[in-house]
Order: sequence, then structure tokens, then C-alpha cells
Amino acid sequence: MKRTVILFLCLTFGLGIFAQQSRTSSSTREELYLDAMHRYITSDKLFEYVVQFSDSVYKGRLVGTEAMALATAELEGYFSRLGLLPAGTKGYYQEYPNPSVEIGPNSGMGVLFPITGNRNSPTVWIEKTYPWADGWFAGNYSGNGQVIADVVYAGFGVSAPELGYDDYAGIDVKGKIVLIEGETPNRSRTPEDINKWYKHTLHQTKMETAAKRGAVGMLYKWVPGPNSLYNPDFLYCHVTDMVVDDIFLGTGRTYQETAAQIYETLKPASFPTGKRARINIESTYNPHSTGKNLLGMIRGSDPLLANEYIMVSAHLDHLGMIPWHIAGANDNLSCTAVMLGVAEALVKAEVKPKRSILFFSVDGEEAGLTGSHHFVDQPVVPKEQIKAIVNLEQLGAGERFSASYAYNFPGFASYVKESNDNYVHRRLSAGPTTYLPRPRTDGAVFMKAGYPCVDIRVAGGGFYHHPLDHPDSINPETLQAAANWLYWLVILLADEETLDLKKE
Repeated sequence: MKRTVILFLCLTFGLGIFAQQSRTSSSTREELYLDAMHRYITSDKLFEYVVQFSDSVYKGRLVGTEAMALATAELEGYFSRLGLLPAGTKGYYQEYPNPSVEIGPNSGMGVLFPITGNRNSPTVWIEKTYPWADGWFAGNYSGNGQVIADVVYAGFGVSAPELGYDDYAGIDVKGKIVLIEGETPNRSRTPEDINKWYKHTLHQTKMETAAKRGAVGMLYKWVPGPNSLYNPDFLYCHVTDMVVDDIFLGTGRTYQETAAQIYETLKPASFPTGKRARINIESTYNPHSTGKNLLGMIRGSDPLLANEYIMVSAHLDHLGMIPWHIAGANDNLSCTAVMLGVAEALVKAEVKPKRSILFFSVDGEEAGLTGSHHFVDQPVVPKEQIKAIVNLEQLGAGERFSASYAYNFPGFASYVKESNDNYVHRRLSAGPTTYLPRPRTDGAVFMKAGYPCVDIRVAGGGFYHHPLDHPDSINPETLQAAANWLYWLVILLADEETLDLKKE
């Protein structure tokens, strides 16, 4: 009886191997890739990745923090279990210096309005506080402490005498809080004008300019982000229209009209607002913290083409606690999930891409693209061996696919379109970019460094740097569609015998 059972098992196992070998030999590469896609890229699995990394245990995944190190270690575990080969400078890791500031819960802000009785009564200041997120966010790189001071509206916070523009001309901001907005009054998109105004768009330039003029704080009308430099003697927070409109009350002006006037005339319209503000921030500066890029690889199957790489990049970091948790589910955990889904399908497919695939989880994107800049400065593989980079941004909400590729690599267009048209069938807008505005994606860093790169995203949905960017805002079916799109885009690029993205 035992001999019969053993014989049966051997026959069954042998027939299974024969069937698999027969199927593999008779199936086309496309069919085997399709089989892996349907088996391993599923909406449930992708969504679960988003939920997992959205957990508050990771405290918003600010670069350089212990909580971010936990998230990176968790992702490293996935890389290892999937069988990705370590491709960093130390195992999977590529570490680099990245100071950070952690914000505590004893932070807040308010606007103080003057109330006067008669000539014998002193002015009384009544404070109005605002709800977090709808009214304000803590500044990531703010100093620690509290400041209460008069508020001066200083336009865009730009001092550029060389361009004939200075928001600080004729106003005194010493010992005061400036209210400013993001970007610059320049609306020209020509390369020459963009380059002239570029440094004045940077958050750190605006903070340094205000501090040099003697300001002790800043109300910054811009979405929050840890993209600045630490100044222990300067406090700031981000504010919304709710706060700005209140500060303009009783001034005889409105914010919207004043901003429009500056844009139209390209002349400052700064003025003291007659209001005061309170900013208190609980912050801890960590000057020796490090960013942690993570890199894993699938070795190519072709003996020659395996020495060339298709790289997939997606940043894992987000805003941290400012002072409360923002998950960053779409920006950018959706892309981490998509990357893991594609990696699993390619690892487990019965046929392997001809070129090697490098999966790059980038750190520090929100902190000024520090991780991608470090990679460009110290690449883990020679630059000339990276034949294409697909950078992922916000792939979990919305319906429309969008792709922007380096203008000098128009060949990307056909691969981007073919992967969607043949296998996914979503509405797609694709075109070249000269990356004129201030870079906001790791893809722009790669493009500027001369790498063939395309940024892909899903447009038409989601929330940006706001607590509503949590898993409930994610569409699992969109995640799966985006993963299928990326999967085939990588395959088409990796299996092309002669890949020349400079040709249309």
C-alpha cells in the first residue's frame, strides 16, 4: 500500500512539473506575464499595503525620525521576502545625512484683534483660535517656543532688488510676524524668467529673508511641508484662507484683490495689518539624523542586457507630525503599494525581464528631494547603465492616467501609451515636460541630472498634504489599474532589444 501511495505521489508531482514545463514552453512571454499579473497584482493586497503604512505608529514618516526608520525597516522586510536582491551601499540601504525637526502636540496659533473702548481705556486684544488643518499647520522646521507680535503682510516674502521687486521695501518687520504666500509674483513660464526667480520660490529663501529683516515669525499661506532649514530663533506655521481673510478684516482691502493687484502690476503691496498673532511651536531639532533610501533588484534574464537597468522609484516619506498625524495615503503610499505589487508579480512570473529592474524607495522627497539628490550624486550603479526611470506619484485616487517625460526623451511616449492602450484602457494624457517650475518630484531631479525619466500619476482625485489623505480616500481599483500600467510599462522597457528613448 505504501509503495502504491509513493508511486501515485511521484506520478502526480512528475505530471505537475511536466504540465508546468509544457505550459511554459508553449506559452508566449506575453501570456506568462499576463498570468503573473492576474495572480499577484490584486486590489485587496495593494490596498492593505496602504492601510499598513498609514498607521500612526509611523508618525507620518518624516525623514530622519525613528518612526520613519520603522517604516523603512518594514519595507525592507517586504523586499527581502519577495526575493529582491540588496542593491544599496549597505544591504538594501543607502543612508545620507538629513537633519530633521520633530513637532510636539503643544503647538498652536491664533490671531489677536484690537478692541478699544474710549480714550481712557487701553486697547484690549481678543484672541481667536483656529481648527488644525482647516486653519493652520505647524511649520516643520520651526524653532521652539512662543512669539506674540504685530502682523505685517509682506506679499510673497521676496526681496529681489536685482529683479526690481522687493516686498520688504518701505516696511518695518523687525520684531514682528510676516504674513506671506508661496511662490513669486512672476507668472512667466519662459526658462529665462523661471531661472531668474527660482531661488525666491524656495521656502528656505523666504524664511532666511524674513529673519534677516528682523522678523521673529511667519504665517505662511502655503501647504505644509518639511522643505526648509532650521532656525532656532524663528517660529512659523502654515495658514489657510480662513486665517488670512480674518487678518485682512477691517484693513479696507481683501486678500484676493491684493494678491491679484501684485500679479497684475508686479509691484509689492505690503502693509501693517493692525492685527497680532500668536505662534507657539514645540519642536526638537535632530542635527545628526539620516535619510534612508532603500534599493532592491531583480536580475535580468538576458546575459548582456542584465547589465542595464530599468528603475522604478517612489518616495515613502511624508510630513511627520505637524503636530498631528497625516497618513499620506495617496501621497505617496499608493505608489509604495503599486511598486510592491509589481515587484511581486515580476519576481514570481515564470519568465523574467531581460534587463535588470531596480526598485528604489526614496526618502526625503517632502524635505526638498534630498533622497533623489543623494542618489544622483552617488548612484549605486553607473548612470549610463540606467536606461529608463519610471517615477511614481499619487496613484491611488482619481481616474485619469497622466505621464510627463523629459522633453529630450520623446521615445517614452510610445511605451507609456502602449502599456495603457493594450492592457489597462484608462484615459491617458502624456507629453514632454521641460520641468520649468520648481522641482516637486524626484522625477524632476532625475530629469535635470540627464536620466531618461517619466513621472506617472493618476489625476482627478485625492487630497494633498491634508489629513483627509488617508486610506478612505484611496480607490483600490485605481491602485490595481495603475499597478497593471506600471507592470507593462516596465516590461516593455526591459524587454526591448534596442532601447533608444531619444527617438520618437
